[in-house]
Amino acid sequence: MTSPLLSRSLSSRARDRVSVPDRFPTLLVAGLVGFALICMALGSAGARAAAETPQEEVYLNYQIGLQAVAKCRDVTLSHEQQQRIGERIDRLTGTAVGAGRRLFLIEEAKEIINAKGCDDPVVTSGLAAYDANLASAAQ
Repeated sequence: MTSPLLSRSLSSRARDRVSVPDRFPTLLVAGLVGFALICMALGSAGARAAAETPQEEVYLNYQIGLQAVAKCRDVTLSHEQQQRIGERIDRLTGTAVGAGRRLFLIEEAKEIINAKGCDDPVVTSGLAAYDANLASAAQ
């Protein structure tokens, strides 16, 4: 319970200050711009830094291979083939990579291929991993 004197003091201070809703749009825009700049800086730090654990690194490499098969070799996989390949990747990487991270790493794999091209060593490494460990699941 606050004293009447304290309540009056707080009330008069609240009236003297600029209300939060008046500043809110400016703060929101500044926060969003700052967040966007941080995201861009993190994105330019290197795509391989996206994987935070060894399991995520393996998962990303397999996804690079899987995405590169479609883009670089112009192979269209059926839903059943994609499902079998996904199950194989899950067995190879275990359950250490959560669903949200998987989606992030799949998008990261697509961005890597688009940015680096099919002849980049990172992409050819992913294709080699696909050929060695995943291609038989597509049969």
